[in-house]
Amino acid sequence: TDSQLRALIQSKGLTGDPMAGRALPSIDDPLPQLGKLLFFTKALSGNLDTACASCHHPALGGADSLSLSVGPGAVDPGLLGAGRRLAAGLQTMGRNAPTFFNTGLYDSGLFHDSRVESLNKTARSNGVGGAIRTPDVPFNTQDMKAGASLPAAQARFPVVQANEMRGNLEPAMTGAEIRDHLAARLGNYGSGTGLLASSQWLERFRTAFRSTGTAQELITFDNIALALAEYERSATFTDTPWNRYVRGDAAAISAQAKEGALMFFRTTAEGGAACAQCHSGDTFTDERHHALGFPQIGPGKGDGT
Repeated sequence: TDSQLRALIQSKGLTGDPMAGRALPSIDDPLPQLGKLLFFTKALSGNLDTACASCHHPALGGADSLSLSVGPGAVDPGLLGAGRRLAAGLQTMGRNAPTFFNTGLYDSGLFHDSRVESLNKTARSNGVGGAIRTPDVPFNTQDMKAGASLPAAQARFPVVQANEMRGNLEPAMTGAEIRDHLAARLGNYGSGTGLLASSQWLERFRTAFRSTGTAQELITFDNIALALAEYERSATFTDTPWNRYVRGDAAAISAQAKEGALMFFRTTAEGGAACAQCHSGDTFTDERHHALGFPQIGPGKGDGT
């Protein structure tokens, strides 16, 4: 079994190291540490009742264990996972929340429909250094405000969605105005002056960005999105038994798992299930979309017209 599996591993070009060739931050770095605080604060939500972690919590696999997530308006805003529900009205979330774990390993797109998409699709780049398209611009068009990476572009959108984090905050505001207002609120300047309790956000931003700048200079939504993205990009989990097996530890997985791997990687002509036809490479994905016929339980998500 091992010899057959080793031959398949070699033919598929697997290395057992999905992070090889990638430049990802460490959670111990100042910027991801700021991003972690921002990820867990409710101060970035319109109603002050929802954080990124409300639907993407590390203890719940980086998501929320719900078929359809519940953002603003929860009966108990502090309750996460099973039992979290809206106080009134119909469920409005279009899809279930994906995990934020290993988002630093994606090079093509984020969200279930890749509405945040790399237009260059450079391997091992996570969108860094290339053009990124978002729902703020037409298809196949670069969003000049997308930020430094796919996760940085993604971080700009939950705060402007009413059913995710925006809530009932100023319905007449544009997405750009909402982002600017949330930054001002966090930084206690401009339109956000006095709207939050006294905090140490400015000191945190100064540490993370190694600057003595003012709140107006440092606490911008561009910097908020960057910090959130660096926290997300630091959350990588790749030291798995399978990867240890690929790297040469024959005892890392069971005999049954090895039989399953043979079935997974073999084509149907070889008597396998051809799972690796789509779930390919060290990251187990070809990063493409496939019509598989699964029914959709939520109302879905719009993207322009």
